[in-house]
Amino acid sequence: MSPQALYDVHSMFKDIHKVVIEFAQSLDEDQLYWKPKGYSTSIGFHLWHLARESDFLKTVILERTPQLGEEFGEAKEIWAKEDLAKKWGFPTELNATVGTGLSDEIAATLPIPRKDELVEYLCRSYEALEQFVELLDERYPNFDNVDEELKKKLQNIRLNLLVFLSHDCRHLGMMECLKGLQTGFGSATENRK
Repeated sequence: MSPQALYDVHSMFKDIHKVVIEFAQSLDEDQLYWKPKGYSTSIGFHLWHLARESDFLKTVILERTPQLGEEFGEAKEIWAKEDLAKKWGFPTELNATVGTGLSDEIAATLPIPRKDELVEYLCRSYEALEQFVELLDERYPNFDNVDEELKKKLQNIRLNLLVFLSHDCRHLGMMECLKGLQTGFGSATENRK
């Protein structure tokens, strides 16, 4: 059994990822693409964004931390390896976007793929990130026997992982609200007599 990591973000990621995936699977295509009047993003946009951000996070960590080594995998996004931007019809100038910082007008026009393709990409991005975190926690459960440069990088990686964990939770809340606007929320208080 490996020593306990300084924190347990791995199980937290697995938990929130499971909730997001089950939420996504519960939707029909209409719910996925629906937007309230005057609003620029759908649940599909948020799911795509979560997939892109997770895919990007693992890759950028590997690019910036070559000391981790080849066992952590290739520093190339699924998005790029499979040319998903082209496959899904994203404008060339948006091939590298993860969805952050887009204008409302541009965000509203992104060609979000069909549910099955989108959920598959989300699952694979989440799985790759979870595998990365699991290996990171096995190899570096603490900062013993690492030089100061790697220690500083590991601290930054862990901080970024926690930021992304809260990021997923915020988007889940937005998606639940969008679904609620379509279905009447279905809260326990609505069922009172």
